[in-house]
Amino acid sequence: MMTKKKTLLLQLSMNLITLWGVIYFNWSVFALIYLYWLETVCFVFFNGIKILTAQNDLQKAPHTAKALRYLSFNLFILLFYLIFIVGFIGFSVASKQEGVHFASYLLFYDHSFRYTVLCFFVLKLIELIYFYFLSGIYKTSRPSEFNSFFNIRMILIHIVIVLGFFTFSFISRKLNSHYGIIAFAAVFVIVKSIVDSISILYFDKTNKTKGEVPFL
Repeated sequence: MMTKKKTLLLQLSMNLITLWGVIYFNWSVFALIYLYWLETVCFVFFNGIKILTAQNDLQKAPHTAKALRYLSFNLFILLFYLIFIVGFIGFSVASKQEGVHFASYLLFYDHSFRYTVLCFFVLKLIELIYFYFLSGIYKTSRPSEFNSFFNIRMILIHIVIVLGFFTFSFISRKLNSHYGIIAFAAVFVIVKSIVDSISILYFDKTNKTKGEVPFL
C-alpha cells in the first residue's frame, strides 16, 4: 500500500525532474509547459479508463458513453491549450531566444525530453495497473469520482503561464534569458507542488476507506 507521504514524495520528485531538465539539459520555457501539457493528457487518458471500468455504479461497466464524453470534452480543452501554448509560448517567447528550436520538443526530437515524457507515462501506467486494478479500487469506485467538471490542472496552466511569464521577462531583463528560464521553472515547480500537495491531501481525507491515493 502506498501511503499518503510516499505518494506525495514521488509526485514532488517528478516535479523536480522538470527543474533538473531546465538546469542540466537547458530545456526551454516551451519544453516545461509542453511537458506539463503532456502529463495532463496522460492524466485525462487514464482517468477515462477508470471511468470506463469503474464498477460501483447502478449501470454495469463498461461505461463507454461516460468515458467518451469525458475524453471528448477534456481533450478538446487540451487541444485549445496546445494551440495557445505553441502560439504564445512557442512563437512569442521561446522563438525570441532560440528560433524554431522549440519544435524539437514539440516533435520529440530532443532525447532527454522524450525519455522524460516516457518516464511520466510509465509512472502513470503503473499507478493505473497497480493502485487501481490490482488493488481492487476499481470495484468500489464510481465513474463520477473521476469525472469532475472543475479541473484544477486547467486552472494551474493559467497560473503557471501568467506568473511564469512575468518572472521570465523580469529576470531576463535583469540577468539573461537562461536565468529567466530557470526562474520560470522554479515558479512552475513551486506552484505545481503546492497544488499537487493540496490535491493529494484532500483526496486522502475524503477517501480514507480506500487507503490509496492516485498520482495527479
